[in-house]
Amino acid sequence: MKRYWGLIVLVTTVILLAILGTACSSKEEKSGALPEVSSTPNASVSPSKEPVKRTITHTLGSIAVAEKVERVVTLERSFADHIVSLGIVPVGAVVRDGGDFEPYIANQLKGSASVGQGTAPNMEKLLGLKPELIIGTDKEHSKAYDTLKQIAPTLIITSDEMEKDWRGVFLKIADAVNKQELAKQQLKTFDENLLALKDQLAPIMKGKTVVFFKVTDKDTRILGNLSPLGKIAYEQLGLKYPESLKDESNETKIAAEILPEINPDYIFVMDTNVPEYVDHLNEMLKTPLWKSLNAVKDGKVVMVPLRATKTGFGLVMHNQFVDTLKRELLKK
Repeated sequence: MKRYWGLIVLVTTVILLAILGTACSSKEEKSGALPEVSSTPNASVSPSKEPVKRTITHTLGSIAVAEKVERVVTLERSFADHIVSLGIVPVGAVVRDGGDFEPYIANQLKGSASVGQGTAPNMEKLLGLKPELIIGTDKEHSKAYDTLKQIAPTLIITSDEMEKDWRGVFLKIADAVNKQELAKQQLKTFDENLLALKDQLAPIMKGKTVVFFKVTDKDTRILGNLSPLGKIAYEQLGLKYPESLKDESNETKIAAEILPEINPDYIFVMDTNVPEYVDHLNEMLKTPLWKSLNAVKDGKVVMVPLRATKTGFGLVMHNQFVDTLKRELLKK
């Protein structure tokens, strides 16, 4: 009997052990069915894409710039005008000899840092501004180009481009910051406004001559009819250029004694805010010769605190120039 019960206990033990073994094996299989977490990145995930770059060519080669450019440094004063016209405040810009920005645009350059004068920009300051684009000229910055392009892509505009076609320069800069359509629309609006003003001026200014005059620290000059501002005034607005003056794309240096021979109906005196010119201008305004001019006697002399140069500026200044002409010539 004992032997019988011993056999039952043995069999029961074996059965229980078998059941327990099966259960454990089942749990392990279920546990093994779960995916393992790997610390290795999934090989099927593609790496992040590089930012898209655009290629812009210029006189010293080509540059690759991002689709969106916001941090711009301008190394020529007129370039700040172009950039501001495109809705961008440059992070850095060059200043006048006196260390300040051009007065006509100073309010729109709040937040811009001075990088010195265009002839010798401060490279350390420029580097610290971390620009995405630098815009300079062949005349002043060709020698420093290799250094500049190590700081940021550098677009070089030639003096020839600046003197012959300020609009082309504006469009080229707009291309560099990817705002071509905005630039084209702004030029279209500008031309439409000029056309409308021309129609208003035609009956009032018929037969009346207009000159844009300046006194520098060295001489006296009259702005040429083919200069940037001259084209706006004489070609687009239809104002009359004195017949005694030759076609000129820059400025005509004249002796003050010649002014009575020209004797225009209107005189717009330019560059009145250039510090080194002011004393010389004030001396000129006191002379009997000046006071003898028809425009002076008729109260048709206008002081204009804008720079008249052979390279022109941009839409900010040109719009202010046109606004001055409109205000003064449409006076009742």
